[in-house]
Amino acid sequence: MTYSVVIIEDEVEVAQLLAQYLLLPNGVAGSQTPKQSLRQAQYQVVGIAGNLSTATALLHAIEPDLILLDIHLPDGNGLDLLSDLRRRAIKSEVMLLTAAKEVETLEKAMQLGACDFLVKPLMLSRLDQALARFESRQQCFSDASEVTQSMVDTLFGSKQQTNTFIRLPKGVDQLTLQKIHNAFVEHGTTAFTAQQVGDLVGVSRSTARRYLEYLLESGKLTADQSYGSIGRPERCYKITK
Repeated sequence: MTYSVVIIEDEVEVAQLLAQYLLLPNGVAGSQTPKQSLRQAQYQVVGIAGNLSTATALLHAIEPDLILLDIHLPDGNGLDLLSDLRRRAIKSEVMLLTAAKEVETLEKAMQLGACDFLVKPLMLSRLDQALARFESRQQCFSDASEVTQSMVDTLFGSKQQTNTFIRLPKGVDQLTLQKIHNAFVEHGTTAFTAQQVGDLVGVSRSTARRYLEYLLESGKLTADQSYGSIGRPERCYKITK
């Protein structure tokens, strides 16, 4: 899935950094740890504005999935723009970028429905966490057919969910990952093949294998070879003790 983004930031260097971090396949070269995400072409920057008037015109023309919005702009306050977006029922998620330290600013941002609040100078690792939360929310609405507690916890950021937000590789979404991991938790130390896991959670063998290998690399599962009487040995997975 590709997400459209508008960046509203009057500092040219910051705007360029954000655009590079979103667009380049490996983020900003040399700026991240191996565990931080690969962008994997997930984001498309469809507009950049350096002031409030340009941003207002831009957001009357397009409705992006995500807006990165500076609060202090040369010709106005980003919170006023956010208030206008909410009044027009624009569904874009908005992450605020600010050097402001006033608690009242944060309080108003929350009241206006900002999905995150990033304090300058920006830390890319913190931006990465914010993007992970954004993607999880988007994936929830995309995948879910009905409201579940797991979905609500993801959307509203329960403590347990917040602590487990990580950047996932392309082709691995949080809900399916959690479903597969829960299957192992429910069955204790039982070992499963990729085909068996696929049957349990309703995905194909190849999809199950992708998630199992990710959980194996993350240390959540262990694997061993199962040797049957016929055919090649098959890898079996079980939860890490």
